[in-house]
Amino acid sequence: MDTIRFGVIGLRRGQSLVRACQAVGGAAVTALYDVNAETGEELAQSIGATFYADFDAFLNAAIDAVVVASPVPYHARQSIAALDAGKHVLSEVIACHTLDDARGLVQAARRSQAIYMLAENCCYYDEIELVKRLVDAGRFGEVYYGEGDYVHDFRRLFYTPDGQLTWRGRGELSVYITHGLGPLLYITGDRVSQVSAVAVPGGKFDPQVTLPTMYLLHMTTAAGRTLRARVDYVSPRPHASTTFFSLQGTCGSYESIRGLGDQAKVWLEDEHGPSGGQPPAAWHPLWEQAPRYLADRLAVSPDTYTGGHGMTEYWMLRDFLAAVRGEKPSPIDVYTGLDYTLPGIYAMQSAAQQGAPVTVDDPRAW
Repeated sequence: MDTIRFGVIGLRRGQSLVRACQAVGGAAVTALYDVNAETGEELAQSIGATFYADFDAFLNAAIDAVVVASPVPYHARQSIAALDAGKHVLSEVIACHTLDDARGLVQAARRSQAIYMLAENCCYYDEIELVKRLVDAGRFGEVYYGEGDYVHDFRRLFYTPDGQLTWRGRGELSVYITHGLGPLLYITGDRVSQVSAVAVPGGKFDPQVTLPTMYLLHMTTAAGRTLRARVDYVSPRPHASTTFFSLQGTCGSYESIRGLGDQAKVWLEDEHGPSGGQPPAAWHPLWEQAPRYLADRLAVSPDTYTGGHGMTEYWMLRDFLAAVRGEKPSPIDVYTGLDYTLPGIYAMQSAAQQGAPVTVDDPRAW
């Protein structure tokens, strides 16, 4: 297979993937689908693609793969339809927002010969990749605790231009956990087996928005690790750092930036000395480790920056194209994608039960 022909669903978010296709090479966007025909026609004309106002006609177009970048409530059903049509799928997060959709997605992936991949771009940050390589090299010892927060004031996305509630404002969204949890599971190769969650009640800023908009999750993994995550859609705060990660091992620790001139930092006992020694152990810049562990990424031209997320779309699309060509497995296949997604669905059940622990299914057993 030479050039992979892409169709993109949802052009508000999908345009960054269009740019990524152009940067990576070996891929071309030839078909577009969106409910906004004016936007679709304009973009199609600018990139030499065909716009489709009918979803079935779009799926029947001469395309090899589909990028699902529509609103969350449509992710699973459109991914299922594309897989059933024999199209490879790169789906935006979250993979689904109900358990029924999750089961349907698993069944569709099993009966299709096409590739499914969840587009969790936070797993592709250079910082996350660097920490993973340090962990894989044994520099952290046994990793037993991690934190992953996604705190993002996007109240403006709760409303249409005329002030009506969007699907977000109406609560058609389970806990949007994958940005905070996905990188922790990617680094450790683990999955969540149990979650306990509490929620801040809705209505803090608008009585129309009645469902909770902030969740705090405590999780136990299959390997016995403890994880914590905050998912917050509305809290007013600077946008400087929407994600925060930390990792604790028996001989290493890591924290990402929190803003105000901060920088990612690491302490590694084998290099920086024991934590209880004299003088006391100190944090060191994480990026001091990059020349040794991240040389391949540092060698890539910054011209490959394609959207608002650094080079994440570039690396993610490279992996997806390699999977489509049969060169490697999908790195975030339907099971891994649901490992990232399902804890958020079960967290809502836990919060409704005042934080009672809830078992998280392994989708491989369905």
